[in-house]
Amino acid sequence: MSASTEREALWGALAHPWDLIIIGGGITGASVLREATRAGLKALLVEQRDFAWGTSSRSSKLVHGGLRYLANGDVPMVRQSIRERQRLMAEGNGLVVPLDFMLTSHPREGGKHWQGRAGIFVYELLTGRWPRGNHAPPQLRELEPSLVQEDGLIGVPYDEAWVDDARLVLRILREAVAAGGSALNHVRVTGLLREEGRVAGVELTDTVGQRSATVRARAVVNATGVWADSVRAHLSAAPKLRPLRGSHLVFSSQRFPLAHGISFRHPRGDRFVCIMPWEDSTLVGTTDLDHQPSLDLEPSISPEEVTYLMEAVESRFPALRLTRDDVVSCYAGVRPVISSGASDPSKESREHLVLEEEGLVTVTGGKLTTCRAIAHDALRALRRRIPELAALKPEGPFLDTAPSLEDVPLSAEARMRLQGRYGADAPALVAAARPGELAPVPGTSTLWAELRWAARTESVVHLDDLLLRRVRLGLLLPRGGTAHLPALRAICQQELGWDDARWESEARAYLTLWHTHYALPEQPHLPMENEATPKLPPVRLASSQTNPVRVRTVNLQGGPVHYADYGGSGPTLVMLHGLGGCHLNWLPAAPLLTKHARVLALDFIGFGRTPMAGRSVGVAGQREMLHHFLTEVVGGPAVLVGNSWGGLVALAHAAQAPETTAGLVLVSPAQPPPRGTRLDPVQAGRLVLHTMPGVGEYILWRDGKRGGARGLFMDMLTLGCADVRRVPQEVVEENTALIAERMERMPLGHSASYLRATRSMILTLLGRSRFESWVRGVRAPTLLVHGRQDRLVPVASSEALAALRPDWSFEPMEDMGHVPQMEDAPRFVERMARWMGESMAAPQHSTALAVR
Repeated sequence: MSASTEREALWGALAHPWDLIIIGGGITGASVLREATRAGLKALLVEQRDFAWGTSSRSSKLVHGGLRYLANGDVPMVRQSIRERQRLMAEGNGLVVPLDFMLTSHPREGGKHWQGRAGIFVYELLTGRWPRGNHAPPQLRELEPSLVQEDGLIGVPYDEAWVDDARLVLRILREAVAAGGSALNHVRVTGLLREEGRVAGVELTDTVGQRSATVRARAVVNATGVWADSVRAHLSAAPKLRPLRGSHLVFSSQRFPLAHGISFRHPRGDRFVCIMPWEDSTLVGTTDLDHQPSLDLEPSISPEEVTYLMEAVESRFPALRLTRDDVVSCYAGVRPVISSGASDPSKESREHLVLEEEGLVTVTGGKLTTCRAIAHDALRALRRRIPELAALKPEGPFLDTAPSLEDVPLSAEARMRLQGRYGADAPALVAAARPGELAPVPGTSTLWAELRWAARTESVVHLDDLLLRRVRLGLLLPRGGTAHLPALRAICQQELGWDDARWESEARAYLTLWHTHYALPEQPHLPMENEATPKLPPVRLASSQTNPVRVRTVNLQGGPVHYADYGGSGPTLVMLHGLGGCHLNWLPAAPLLTKHARVLALDFIGFGRTPMAGRSVGVAGQREMLHHFLTEVVGGPAVLVGNSWGGLVALAHAAQAPETTAGLVLVSPAQPPPRGTRLDPVQAGRLVLHTMPGVGEYILWRDGKRGGARGLFMDMLTLGCADVRRVPQEVVEENTALIAERMERMPLGHSASYLRATRSMILTLLGRSRFESWVRGVRAPTLLVHGRQDRLVPVASSEALAALRPDWSFEPMEDMGHVPQMEDAPRFVERMARWMGESMAAPQHSTALAVR
């Protein structure tokens, strides 16, 4: 049975009652599922993204004994960590690999030098061995020739282990499923069921198949890690977590050879940094910072973190002359740390927490090393509701014994690798390999056969599931493995059941994701120059932007208008955004368009900076303000480019003021659906709730309080966008900054203006004949762009619009959603530039701007 067939069968079985539902597919949720199945429970695990998508694939890759916790006197935690590490190394041989570590220290560190040596002395005793002698400078040079040579520097040896963290999660899940458990990825919990005042199940939405289900169970465990407070918010529970970001750099082992793990204090402070061999690379980490962005966004390393980690590398390995250009990849993860209010993030405890609230058991915090023990603590909290758990033995085995591969023509290292990562599946993986697929992918130890097996059996939904978690090629290979994509396609496309369009779409999305979150951030970012309003925060632009951006303010009838002037030459493009954003929503596309035109982006409505006052809020008022802008500021006809609400305003203006419209580009424009079209009930319902008088104000206020400015913007974006992972981080950050400025005035300030604008849009679209009269009245050349994955506006709407005006150019973008200018700006701009070249003669009017 294929992975997709198994998924369909499991979805069909959700209506049956379950003993236990586990929310969260990271290391803790997987461990709870494994131990629950060991107790004979009928258990289901659901994960909103991919298995191990969060912290459990972004750790420091260490199964460690907790040396750092000795400084806090937490000897019991260290004992437990050492015991669990020994268990994982024994049961997961080939996956959890012993690693010799050294603390490098110098007497000039004073008391901290002796404290570190004493800590390792005690640590070694707790592992059951007599401490080894320290390595003097001559020995250090012999063990690690590239390490800085400095009189007095010593190396204090101790034991640790490294792991492929995502593969550990996947092996635990596979063994749990083989024992009778069930697991679904890309399934989001949208609500908790309560009966008699207690949690009795969950509401689920399949983000792949766009379907919903109600699932009941005797107990529910919230094992969502850093998202635990989001689930607890359904019970109005107070937050407990302090999300902390840790970031890492990955170098090739050829450029940065290392035989031992090296730990040392950073030259700028007391925090320890670790540099260690991992897989076929060298790993440098970690940082420890409060994480402010939305947890629903892929975390990214910051330029400041890159500088911090590179300083550490240069201080201990100066002879290698490593630079940013030597970094193969980077990654960031967010840790679920229980908040105690400590001023220093590194001083927060890493202990785990188990809570029982109205029948919901939440388990969060802790470390990967102690995942089995944490799972048992969570299950103990359920014994009153599920008496069968009392028979579960806390000291039983965790991982199953892997079968032998002695008869397989592989090296001993490759056999151990497969046994460790795949356990009982290893023989089937080898049997499924085709000629040549038991060879490694060049530059790595990963076998080509692992890719085929993962594509066939391991619930891969997106290409990043495969390349960042099933195997780690996205971290180990330059540019995320771009050079190997043709070979990967030959092996995996058929196994995944993807046609050519799907593969190409997934490849583009993966490469965009990799360059945004796994490549080093661009440096330096160009600042936004703001002449009229100096208090506005700067905007960081893509490195391709060469023209300085100026944010200007002009006073028009109806109030002041902010707009961004991106520069450029040629015809003037005036960009209008949708209801939920501002001129920054054009940030991915606008700099690219300056090669073809003069680009301006306006703030009329949404969460932009222009005040919402009186008649400027509705469609008619916005069209009137646009007319003033074109006549008083632009001074002549312009190409109007409108997304969503902006498309509706641009359409109305083009029909009623042809003298100021040189061309029209409608990007997923707000438009009535054709009669008989069935709207997406989830999206339609959310839109109605957001716009109901009173209710809408409350929802915006509530979402703003729960998720902050970033969460509110992501909620608005998700309302229409097919894939928010493609939206550039700087767009999210800058919109978040604008929303934060407005949140103090909610619910009766800015949100009321937003809601009035939304209702104006809906009432306008209900007058279908008026809308169609505008469509027929447009005389300017027009391009209609629509993303086929748009869940907010039915594709049938744009198809009907194109049929009504067959002279318009219609561009359906197969794998895009509601905001193609953000999701794939280069492709959007290429289509716009081609249309401008084909359809528009060079304008005869002046394009000079009279800026006021």
